[in-house]
Amino acid sequence: MTTKAFCPAHITGFFSLPLDLEKMGDQEGSRGAGFSVELGVKAEVELGDDEWNIVVNGEPISFMVVEKTVYNFAEGGTIKIETDLPFSQGFGMSGACALASGTAVLEELDEDTEKALSAAHKAEMFCRTGMGDVLAQYHGGFEIRKKGGLPPHGEIDVKDIYREMVLAIAGDPLSTPDILRDPFMAGWINAVGEDIMDEFLPDDGFDRFLELSRRFAEETEFPKEKVGELLESGNEVGKGSMAMIGNSVFFFGDTERLKTLLRDEVGEENVYLTKIDNTGVRILD
Repeated sequence: MTTKAFCPAHITGFFSLPLDLEKMGDQEGSRGAGFSVELGVKAEVELGDDEWNIVVNGEPISFMVVEKTVYNFAEGGTIKIETDLPFSQGFGMSGACALASGTAVLEELDEDTEKALSAAHKAEMFCRTGMGDVLAQYHGGFEIRKKGGLPPHGEIDVKDIYREMVLAIAGDPLSTPDILRDPFMAGWINAVGEDIMDEFLPDDGFDRFLELSRRFAEETEFPKEKVGELLESGNEVGKGSMAMIGNSVFFFGDTERLKTLLRDEVGEENVYLTKIDNTGVRILD
């Protein structure tokens, strides 16, 4: 018997990191804001013997963040993962794989699937593949992580938003762990991110989020070359920014014009049309 789960991808517009990156429990995590999208990850689980076999898009791989998540619940089996978006491009795909896999394993065991949230969050913190995606992906929607960590330690507000968007890949993958382990980058991110969070919280509407996401990208100087070019051309048609942390962009607005513009820049295979996912991780029939 197999069980399937889906977890949405997630895009962060701006964020700040926990002060002590060596702590990895439920009390730690990033502050920030972002949204989940209808493209994401499907994980199909079949329980087995004493080791986990993980297959991603047809290829057997070693996948530490998933393994660390599911070993909390069972000793072995097979997990087949299918992804709608590329890894290391700011879409929270590692977290989505971990959360979808953990949720499917727990459902197969007839246990509380909420336990997957803590396991996947801790695994992401340990692997440095993310600091807040999993909590956002658990809920879906447009989320504001006011205080880092999982509730009750952390604090999150979630709003349903019904909007379509265009995503575009503009360059090579970026290594989130390398960036998060760089003390200079972490300090720079926090200086900008904390200021923007303080400015955002009194007026936390979605349009304001889009404006401050663009400012966060500019002040951290993350966008390089093609990403910067896409931000300039795309903002003539819609509102958007760089997906943190990837060589990719997101835009809301006239999606038909945005699709045409971005496809001309980076090719049809690198452009995706999707919507905000307001449901979060779930079991599939």
